[in-house]
Amino acid sequence: ENVPDANSQSAAEHAIALMYALSRNISAADASLKSGKWEKTQYVGTELQGKTLGIIGLGRIGQIVARLARGIGMEVVFYDPYIPKERAKAMGYTSLKLEKLLKTSDYVTLHAVLTPETNGMFGAKELTLMKPSARLINVARGELVDEDALYNAIKSGKLAGAGIDVFEEEPYEGKLLQLGDRVVVTPH
Repeated sequence: ENVPDANSQSAAEHAIALMYALSRNISAADASLKSGKWEKTQYVGTELQGKTLGIIGLGRIGQIVARLARGIGMEVVFYDPYIPKERAKAMGYTSLKLEKLLKTSDYVTLHAVLTPETNGMFGAKELTLMKPSARLINVARGELVDEDALYNAIKSGKLAGAGIDVFEEEPYEGKLLQLGDRVVVTPH
């Protein structure tokens, strides 16, 4: 039995969970408390409400993420060259060119399919366009992101962090794991 929507809700919720984990410093606070420390002020974090979420790919999963994000009180913008402007307007989401989305979003979440055009679509150039305070979420396909460029952007402070559930090679053992609580990783 083919159930195409079965994993859509799960993937969408995981993207939101990674945003929360990053913005509320959940991994770091958990590790700190379990190591015997009580550092209440160190892990305060930031709210998602009022932040701008840029969604790359407004297909099934992207639309669920958009709905959830709007429920949190986030501003939702998206980039998807395959969705006509009229349809986007009817859905109530603002369609932006990729460059503008990257420059204005506080969080960018990837929900694009893997094609020859999207393979490596997130490299140094795209990451540099993002705000230094922004965070990248990828629960779609590892091949969408140049992992070395992502590591360099976060390490150098050009990007605040990332939440990642998919990697070019799995199981993942790469250098993104060295970036501490700026990166939250889960095995897909």
